[in-house]
Amino acid sequence: VVVRFKAVGNAPIMKQNFYKITASNRFQAVIQFLRKELGWKAGDPLFTYINLAFSPAPDDTVSNLFKSFATDGHLIVNYR
Repeated sequence: VVVRFKAVGNAPIMKQNFYKITASNRFQAVIQFLRKELGWKAGDPLFTYINLAFSPAPDDTVSNLFKSFATDGHLIVNYR
C-alpha cells in the first residue's frame, strides 16, 4: 500500500512523503514509522488523521483503511 504523509499546521515536512507499507500491518506500525522518520520520541504528541477526517485506531489494518479511504491509489495520512 502506498501511504502519502502530509503535514498539518506547524508539523515538520518530510523530505519524502510517499512510502510503501505492507497491507497486513496495523496502523500502529505507520505511527511508529512516522515517529522514527520525524525523530520524535514516544512521549512527544503525534496526531494522525486519514484524509483530514478521522483518527484511526492503532489496531486498524492498513489494508482495511486503504480499501475504505484510498484517494488516487494512496492512503493519505495527515499528521501534526
